[in-house]
Amino acid sequence: MQGRSIMSIFVRTAQIVSLIIAVTFCHGAPSDAHQVGFSPAIEAYGDETVSDQGMAENKTDNKSEHDSLSRLALLTPGQGERSENHTLVYGEPFGMPTAAAFPSGVSVKWADLQSRLLTEERVLAACRTGESACPAAARRFLSIVELGRQRQGRALLGWINRAVNLGVRPLSDWAQYGVEDYWSTPLETLNSGAGDCEDYAIVKYVALRESGIGPDDLRLVIVRDIKDQTSHAVLAVRYEEKWLILDNRTLVMVNAEQVRHYYPLLVLDQRGVRTFVTAVARR
Repeated sequence: MQGRSIMSIFVRTAQIVSLIIAVTFCHGAPSDAHQVGFSPAIEAYGDETVSDQGMAENKTDNKSEHDSLSRLALLTPGQGERSENHTLVYGEPFGMPTAAAFPSGVSVKWADLQSRLLTEERVLAACRTGESACPAAARRFLSIVELGRQRQGRALLGWINRAVNLGVRPLSDWAQYGVEDYWSTPLETLNSGAGDCEDYAIVKYVALRESGIGPDDLRLVIVRDIKDQTSHAVLAVRYEEKWLILDNRTLVMVNAEQVRHYYPLLVLDQRGVRTFVTAVARR
């Protein structure tokens, strides 16, 4: 009985994955009217006194994004992670356990991303050593990381969240690339200065990794926005045993358990793709 119940859970999670692949992330009318350039002046914001001034009109525009999940070389599933691995993982954002997702188009896209992400790693390494001319997007990314490293704890998280939110304008994949779903890398996002919800989350993910945050404390989470009935991507960061949500729709970081309008669907980290399990069989 327990075995059948557990299998039904994973059948449901597989159905969720299929649904996610079929929907559009960051849905809304594309807009490129609001552009905010990255500037060291962002540093003037205090971590605990952040207002959403300058982000209010951005909030509507940010819905007008598509999905992509970029810069996930660090997130690519390992060779040993397969659909038959039904181990539940606890202590996840939103207080729900997760389990390895069945193979899907998401995994395929991550494989395609890996070569591009490795190339970016080499570009950043060359920039740090001065071996070659450093592209503007790489200098911009390294500047965000370096300014972040000057901070600690919540101030570091707040800096990365604000720098990326204010340095990238919301724009759909259709408007930017002419395709429904493209997973751009951080340097691609910073080079164009535009992206959709997962592009913001991925730049933050990689920037925080570069700033010293451990991979076990970072999750890229695909959620369903219950209010707007759209899919959305955010970054979850574990800080002082709680998961904070870094969202491109706001400068304010909040605890995941306080976010009532997001229903979690998928989580991505260094272990690969996992689905949130809404029901667990009891002994």
